[in-house]
Amino acid sequence: MRHRIVILQHGSHGTCRDLSCVAQYLRGFESPPVVWEPRVNEGFRTDDGVVICGERFAKNVIEMFQSFYSTLSLSTLSTSTTTVELSFVAHSMGGLIIREALPLIFKEIQSKQDYINIKWKLFCSIAVPHAGVRQMDAFIRSYLGRFIGRFYSTAYHDMFLQSNVLTERLLSKEYLSCLAAFEKRLLISSINDLLVPLMSSGFLLKPNQQLHYHHIHSSSQEERNERTQTIEERMTTMCAVNEEEMYTKRHQLTELNEREWPREKFPLERRLVDELLRSAGPFESVVVDLRPSAAASTYQTQLALHGAQQLSHRALICKPPLHPLDDLFGFVSKVAACEAVME
Repeated sequence: MRHRIVILQHGSHGTCRDLSCVAQYLRGFESPPVVWEPRVNEGFRTDDGVVICGERFAKNVIEMFQSFYSTLSLSTLSTSTTTVELSFVAHSMGGLIIREALPLIFKEIQSKQDYINIKWKLFCSIAVPHAGVRQMDAFIRSYLGRFIGRFYSTAYHDMFLQSNVLTERLLSKEYLSCLAAFEKRLLISSINDLLVPLMSSGFLLKPNQQLHYHHIHSSSQEERNERTQTIEERMTTMCAVNEEEMYTKRHQLTELNEREWPREKFPLERRLVDELLRSAGPFESVVVDLRPSAAASTYQTQLALHGAQQLSHRALICKPPLHPLDDLFGFVSKVAACEAVME
């Protein structure tokens, strides 16, 4: 007998409703999985930081798993192979919370291996700052975030790499071995996310960052000629604008390419990403551009354009106030849901 469980985790100052679009798709399948939506870190509780939030999340998931395990009859466990497939889908800081929680969750769930077959299926992170947010595009938010992180919010302290949580703790063998256990690790990012840089959420540099570097450091005319492609052309090649392209325009990342991400460019963030790829294993990365969908909309145009251009961090999951636009942006949540139940 097979049981599929998908666990969702919202981001900073969020609620379980943030991922309601993903949850709706999951529950709409012909054979829907069990969906868990922990609420222990809602609102300002995320300000407690990645470590404390991760501990709360782990405790809650372990309690839910123990309750689920108790519903499995002893006769079923002893006479047949029971398989439990676990997937995690997280938005923003939620991905860091899950990474912090995984060792505790693993220890508890793996202890049941004598009775059930555990499969760690999918770790899906949507706009998650795996390498922090120091390089965010929004300058004012960056400045305020550093100030808040120093004096008020432990979470911002962590995400601005002012603590060792992202730079050391989550890169230790104990944590990375948990990530490595998943059959698939999927990154979903927005090309114009003002809060979480693409290098952090998608492990890639933007085309303009690559071109700027090579324009300065090209050593020959031939190399300069090779890079005459416009940023717009590279953007088109890199980004998915609909559900189909989220499958066809995937970047299979096994290691960092010196040509695409030079060592001198954002060296700290590069080190974090490099360690994740080397020790946790390959990641699939999908970069989404929501602006074409917004431009093609025939109603609620201003909200759609504002969401795609200024609020794409929220728009990726149709988080309020963008939940009415799920017909435009909901394809991202649909793909995340489909990945979580894929055979």
